Amino acid sequence: MVPHPSNENWTLEGAELQYKLRRFYDGVGPPPLEEVFVSTQNLTREVQDTLMAECPGLLINAFLVLAESQLPISERRSGDAFAKADALSSRLSAAELEAESEVWPIQEAIASFMRASQQMEATRAALPEQPKVHLVVCHCRESLDWLNGPSFYMPRAGTAALEVFIYEKCNYDTDTSEISASFAGVHRVLVDDEGLRRDECSGYLKHLIEHYDDPADYTLFFQADAADHMHWGYLSLVTKAIEQRSLATPFVHLNYPRLITSMSPCRAAVFAQIFDRPPKQKLGSYCCAQFLVSRERILANPLERYERMQRMLFSDSPPECHDIPGHSTLCLMFEVYWHVLFGEEDVLPYRSENTALQLFLRIRDLENESQLLRNLERADAAG
Repeated sequence: MVPHPSNENWTLEGAELQYKLRRFYDGVGPPPLEEVFVSTQNLTREVQDTLMAECPGLLINAFLVLAESQLPISERRSGDAFAKADALSSRLSAAELEAESEVWPIQEAIASFMRASQQMEATRAALPEQPKVHLVVCHCRESLDWLNGPSFYMPRAGTAALEVFIYEKCNYDTDTSEISASFAGVHRVLVDDEGLRRDECSGYLKHLIEHYDDPADYTLFFQADAADHMHWGYLSLVTKAIEQRSLATPFVHLNYPRLITSMSPCRAAVFAQIFDRPPKQKLGSYCCAQFLVSRERILANPLERYERMQRMLFSDSPPECHDIPGHSTLCLMFEVYWHVLFGEEDVLPYRSENTALQLFLRIRDLENESQLLRNLERADAAG
């Protein structure tokens, strides 16, 4: 039994962690990141010695998972965790370590860490020294103070070239003087929605079309009220990985509210117009269309597809649809297609279950339950 570092009434059973680790490394379960936090953080020497005497494989395995989860955002902290696992292993005889490896997926954890290291090196080899990053913001009259506020983690100077593109939906003359100094460039682009609310879709598609010849290494698409749909801590993990040139995941949905997985004649008809095929199953994703896309995933679509979607946006809806007065039905449909457009399956898995994501991004969707995320943030703030 492992006591929780901040709640003496909560403990973790070794059998539970073993079960979850086995399922994770077998590819059929989410990573037990919260349990890893409980098993590795703020342990007293007495508790650690007890664990090493009674269940050393638990502690070794937990530090190996911790090492991999921190690798893309802090090689130093990752190295410390891996060294801790190695030091604990060295306290066992060869026979004892072999026996623990039969019970706990220690070798699987080491192999997974090595694959993650190789993936990170390959990502760095493919990126320029300063990756180009576009922040696309669809704006009406909302405050954009968050772009240079304390919650938005900006990659350190010299690590990435960030440009902001503010797509003005309401012909609003946004004062960018307060944010201009924080970015390599700030651009205001007027968007004419021709009298009908087309929400984020007209801005997103305009950017994809106009920058198709040379898209950024990473493009992040935001609503102007970005914080209403996502947790800053999760976005910080993404931008820290960009800072470290270690973000190997080509598509990351940034929001946390989940849409009901569903299908309708309208949704199926619009989908077929875009992708030239029917949906494979009911469509599911996170709400509110905020995500990161890599250069490769943007270019994986022909330019004509983005242009087709733009034409659709300004055309009549298919007869299967029932329009909402004043709103674009097509943009409402696009909300559950963006992940498919950028190479994901028709149903985007919950992020904890999404094996396409790097380990550090596979946290539970409720930030207030993520002890590991908060610990990473505290450690980063402490340097």
